[in-house]
Amino acid sequence: MFNAIDFIPHAEPMVFVDHIVEVGEQYIITELCIRPELMFCDETGLPSWTSIEIMAQSISAFAGYKGHLHGRAPQIGFLLGTRKLHLPVSHFALGQRLRIRAEQNYLHDGLAQFDCEIDYAGQKITATLNVFEPTSAQPDVAQ
Repeated sequence: MFNAIDFIPHAEPMVFVDHIVEVGEQYIITELCIRPELMFCDETGLPSWTSIEIMAQSISAFAGYKGHLHGRAPQIGFLLGTRKLHLPVSHFALGQRLRIRAEQNYLHDGLAQFDCEIDYAGQKITATLNVFEPTSAQPDVAQ
């Protein structure tokens, strides 16, 4: 198990992945414990609309882990959009643990698509995310 913050270019309080549980050639499994100090958390818990960011950060951890294997630091990436987002619950309760799986089903020139799933209290939160990791996050500006 790895600390996810070591593989994503995020800082507190905008971190929604605690641990990398497992990494394969085309997938990652991460975990998040729902706690009061998480951004957007209230007395009800963490709103489920944050699922898209939780999934995106799991994908970022996947890319960061893969980059780490080649000696690269975590890179910035961009969430382009989502399809088929299914949110069967309104909140994730405090103290509960989420298990997130992101599986890459397409990659070409930094553009990728992942099928994602969050296991929560017998429910499945699912979505397909489109992401992009440029070779450089800085725009090329003519001098």
